[in-house]
Amino acid sequence: MIEFDKLSDFFSGFYDFKRSDEFIYLDFHLHTIAPNGFNTSPFLIEFLKGKKYLISITDHNDIRGAISAYDLGINNVPGIELGCEDGFEILVYFKKIQELEDFYIGEVEKNKHPYRMTRTNKDIYYYLESLVGRNCHISIPHINGLAQKNYLNNKPYIKSVLNRVDAVETYNHSLPKNRNINAQVIRQNYQLQATFGSDAHVNHELLSFYRFLNSEEKIHHKLMDNLYKLPVVSGAAYKDMLFRLKKWPR
Repeated sequence: MIEFDKLSDFFSGFYDFKRSDEFIYLDFHLHTIAPNGFNTSPFLIEFLKGKKYLISITDHNDIRGAISAYDLGINNVPGIELGCEDGFEILVYFKKIQELEDFYIGEVEKNKHPYRMTRTNKDIYYYLESLVGRNCHISIPHINGLAQKNYLNNKPYIKSVLNRVDAVETYNHSLPKNRNINAQVIRQNYQLQATFGSDAHVNHELLSFYRFLNSEEKIHHKLMDNLYKLPVVSGAAYKDMLFRLKKWPR
């Protein structure tokens, strides 16, 4: 289940619509042709036409897609999927496109790995330090991902990193349900906020996430409506209600 209510207020400045029953497309982990994936234009422009939406193009160690979206007037949170020397990746979001450009030029471009686009020559701690004091929001993507992207198994210092970020990506459309549920548990244990997204590199992945998000929003709105309609209850009954809500199927 997508944790809509755990999304940070950091993103609220990018939209003026209200979270009502009307469907809103939200995708905070999206890739473009720069350096890999589907083209920003014309497919993405046509896909977003007529929709209420907020996206973030987070290319691997690259910001050309984010800048292209800005130039085209797409409602895009300036972001990047930053790949470190050891294979650890973090999603970094900024308030302004200029802040993203400054960070990229100062800390990413000069440190890019000469052969591997998803790596730089600096480790995760270098980048966590370089982001201190910047107006940004840091999330760990696919924390329980596949192979080398399973940081819970492959990065012995994962707890240290969790204590220095703002959020965990608790839904990644490329991962099985059980791995996303595990990410939610980690987020809860560390009292962090959530991000979620398609992690799409090609068109059909984006369309698949769009359909899933639509069904998830309907479930979320129904749950919220039921909560608001509940009568005043005793302390014991309230605890029982919370227990049942935690068992809501994911």
